[in-house]
Formats: sequence, structure tokens, C-alpha cells
Amino acid sequence: MSEPRGYIANDPVVMDVWKRLTKLFAVWRLIVIASFTRRVLYQFTNDQMSTLMRSGHWKIALGLLGGLDDAQLDFLAEWSRLNAARSERIFRTTTLILVSIPVAAVFGVSEMDPEFWQRIGFARPESLMVIIGLWLLVSGILMAAAWRSRDLADLIALEQARRKLRSSKLASATQ
Repeated sequence: MSEPRGYIANDPVVMDVWKRLTKLFAVWRLIVIASFTRRVLYQFTNDQMSTLMRSGHWKIALGLLGGLDDAQLDFLAEWSRLNAARSERIFRTTTLILVSIPVAAVFGVSEMDPEFWQRIGFARPESLMVIIGLWLLVSGILMAAAWRSRDLADLIALEQARRKLRSSKLASATQ
């Protein structure tokens, strides 16, 4: 599989695995499915890895990574780390903007013209609740996207650690 037209060329096998991984770790699956599984109950424990190792999407994802060699896995680990860092920055920046600019505007306008908000219809709580609800929705989706991108990076780091352990055991056995 080749990269779509206009993309910077990367290893097509690695990018195919990446696309399949991102489908397994889709944001909608976190919001819709993960919220209604037994796994949610395990969020209150200090052993998060055992929970993940029982998870179906992690098992499938580890199987996908098994087809990559070490160099491809290292590239994908860096790719996922960069993706997670960018997703986190986008979440933080957007959420900060969604909070700080409107709050500053509300206070600033209220100081200059205290009656302004009533004149444009914000005297009714329904208007304000719709806007706050939309801000919360956008922030929640961005937070879920950052969470999922971090999950992907964690998964690949786990596979790297598993491979190091396996090669260490093989090296010890041959000595």
C-alpha cells in the first residue's frame, strides 16, 4: 500500500499498520464502547497494564505489531510519540483558548457595558448552557483524542520492551 498522493513518503508497511492501529484505537470507541465495559471498573486499581493486556484491541494491535521488524517498530514508536505529543498540545491549547478567551471577554464586556449580555439574550440560562455544553463537548473529544494517541504510544513502547526482554532471554539461553 502506498501513501496517499501529497503525503511525505514513509515505509508503506509501517503506515498500513499505523492506519489499522488508529482504527482500533478510534476516539469514538473510547467514548462509546469503553465507557460501558467491565474494564471501566478496573480504572480504580494501581495495575493498569494487566487491564490493558486483557483488552481485545490491545491483543489485536500487538498482533499487528508482530509483523514489523525492529527498525520498523522503532520508527512507529517515534511516530506515535510525536503524534501523542501533538495531540496533547492541541488538546491543551484548544481547551485553554475555549476557556480563557471567552471568560476574559465576558468579564471585559461586563465591565464596559453591564447590560450587554441581557440585550443579546444571555439573561436566559438556556443560551449559556448551550454554549457551555458545546465547549465541554469539544474539550471532551479533544481529551479523548489525546488519551487515545497516548494509548497508541504506550502500546508500541510495550511491544519494544517485550522484544527487548525476549531477545535478552534468547541471548541468556545461548550462553
